[in-house]
Amino acid sequence: MKLLREINDKDAGTGAEERFDKPYQLRKAVRAVLLNDKQQVALINVSKNKYHKLPGGGVDEGESLEQALKREVMEEVGYEMELKEGIGVIVEYRNDNDRLQISYCYIADVTGGDGVNNLEQDEIDDGFQTMWVDIDEAIKLLEQDKPEEYNGKFIVIRDLAIIKEAKQILG
Repeated sequence: MKLLREINDKDAGTGAEERFDKPYQLRKAVRAVLLNDKQQVALINVSKNKYHKLPGGGVDEGESLEQALKREVMEEVGYEMELKEGIGVIVEYRNDNDRLQISYCYIADVTGGDGVNNLEQDEIDDGFQTMWVDIDEAIKLLEQDKPEEYNGKFIVIRDLAIIKEAKQILG
């Protein structure tokens, strides 16, 4: 997969570029531009922090990237999915978290499910709500998002890069 973007605190407007004074903890993650039968994209509105995100999350020990993505999509959106194709990789240097996050990004199609999610308590507290919009509307929403929360600043930059690349792939 090609490198789509590297994001650091300077890009997020929260500090300096990546640092070299202490190690980062690696976190592998997966993200999906998930399409329904109307070719709409699943976006999660994080209402508490005033931004939107694509479904996805961390890869657990022993999981393949595909297994992790299927689990995350089911948990966050409540649908089964099938990978269509890879989009690329995003690398994030999050200094405040001492985290180097590598997100593997895919286009996927909904294949089943009822839309009933199984959110973790912090996701419920953050007001996660799934919405389905066309890809241009998803881009517009992400471009308008101005999160104040540290992680949200990275998420919006990351997911905007992912969805713009997906739009080029999808034509």
